[in-house]
Amino acid sequence: MTKVYLSSLKEFKTAEAAYAQADYLRAVTHYERAILWYLPFGGIVDRAAAQLWAIAESLETEDKPLALEAYRSLRSAFYATRSFYTPGQDWIHRANPKIASLMAEETHYSEADRNKSLAQKTEEALAILERPMKPDPFWSIVLVIGFLGWVAGTLIFIWRAFREGGTQIIAKRGFLWGSLVVLSYALWIIGMMKA
Repeated sequence: MTKVYLSSLKEFKTAEAAYAQADYLRAVTHYERAILWYLPFGGIVDRAAAQLWAIAESLETEDKPLALEAYRSLRSAFYATRSFYTPGQDWIHRANPKIASLMAEETHYSEADRNKSLAQKTEEALAILERPMKPDPFWSIVLVIGFLGWVAGTLIFIWRAFREGGTQIIAKRGFLWGSLVVLSYALWIIGMMKA
């Protein structure tokens, strides 16, 4: 825990130095890294998020691509630190409309995008950003069971399906443990696709 805190502090200080030199790209990178060293308590993460927000807002008129990068860094850093909950929900919900707006202003190359209004493009981008990003708990459990069953089944197949000291497979045991391996592997793949 101490290493996480000190690493976050180090990244924050590096970002502050870059910000003081108006090296905004480097500052964005290190503020994002400070957030990635997330701890549920302590003020470094919130201070880094506030600085990222300030950089993004100040660059919206003069450097839109970098402003968009800063908003995306803020959003993705909190999503990258999630586990049972997603920290920084307030920052994510504040950043989503900004990202959608800046994305809508980017040059689009498809004919369908060129014919849409700025408001339509913003609305579509926001709908994508606001989609729930939580894994399905049921399929996550299926995935873990499938993986563990596949590994265990493979090891048991190796130990139990072969005759001692030989390379011949005992048919009944081989079929039983081989079926477990195949079934578990299928559950693992389906779980990854659905989770």
